[in-house]
Amino acid sequence: MQQRTFDRIEKKFLLTQMQKDFLVEEIQKYLTYDPHIINEKPYHIYNLYYDTNDFSFIRRSLNKPTYKEKIRLRTYSYPLKNDDTVFLEIKKKYRGRINKRRIVMTYESFGNYLNDQYCPNEDDYLNKQIYEEINYLLTRNHLQPKAYIAYERLAFHNDDDTLRVTFDHNIRFKTDEVSLKDENTHHILEDESEWLMEIKSTQNFPFWLVQLLSEHRIYAKSFSKYGKAYEQFITGGYYENKFITHS
Repeated sequence: MQQRTFDRIEKKFLLTQMQKDFLVEEIQKYLTYDPHIINEKPYHIYNLYYDTNDFSFIRRSLNKPTYKEKIRLRTYSYPLKNDDTVFLEIKKKYRGRINKRRIVMTYESFGNYLNDQYCPNEDDYLNKQIYEEINYLLTRNHLQPKAYIAYERLAFHNDDDTLRVTFDHNIRFKTDEVSLKDENTHHILEDESEWLMEIKSTQNFPFWLVQLLSEHRIYAKSFSKYGKAYEQFITGGYYENKFITHS
């Protein structure tokens, strides 16, 4: 069964290519590749972020409130077919701790949900509970897909999945004609060689990891993919002022 609830601490780090390569080598002494990884190659993630017409969710988030939330649709498949799996997620942050809940369904079921406003798998109590929470936010705030964000991810985890370390690269977005089509996108990071590392843990980070980061002066920083996309959109300052086109 797909995991549908997550509660954890998350920290983010911007890395050079050299730092990323070093950390990947060191981390493999303690963690193994995520099941999505095949032949040690990154996998692809595609997201739609939902917001109001005036981007009130992300504007509030950028002000760093004590509590914030966002809704997104995520998939690992491209191009999408009707029977591909998608995840409709609500992600909340309160005092530095992340809670994520999601509905797992097919792309076809998601289309039916949007058109008919019905909950897939209504006999599943947890699914129905998450659905009602997401649907309330979507309908109350008249949320629409406002940004497309995609990237490649290299991921590691421990045996019980209480610790995950991910490395994201080629992070790209679009805020015009937003859909799950990976075309006409812009870079989110000015330096395309950079990687975004995220450490996600249900408890305090293990000593070996804290020591590794401290010894090599790798420090956490506040970073939001959607936030960076919004800032570029609102200023019109797209890096290199050109599109990335993917076939």
